[in-house]
Amino acid sequence: MDLPHLRDLRRRAIMSQEQLAEKSGVARDTISKLETGRRKAYPTTIRKLAAGLNTAPQMLVGGVQYLELEQAKRPEEGTEKEPREGRKVGF
Repeated sequence: MDLPHLRDLRRRAIMSQEQLAEKSGVARDTISKLETGRRKAYPTTIRKLAAGLNTAPQMLVGGVQYLELEQAKRPEEGTEKEPREGRKVGF
């Protein structure tokens, strides 16, 4: 999976690749390759990077546009017909 927003989010967090590697547990070389598109990310890697950047995994994949789209799809609180407990979706 491509991570089009990784470099931008890392820079906004004022982190070097080395700092993100230390904080996330993902190798610096891997971060470099993900930022330049020379490597695809596994879901576990996306979760680790998101935790290191203190952001939602979706921000790495689709950014703000993704989150706005997801919020628009969600029903108003209290209007759901099915309980969400126990469901695992996405990351």
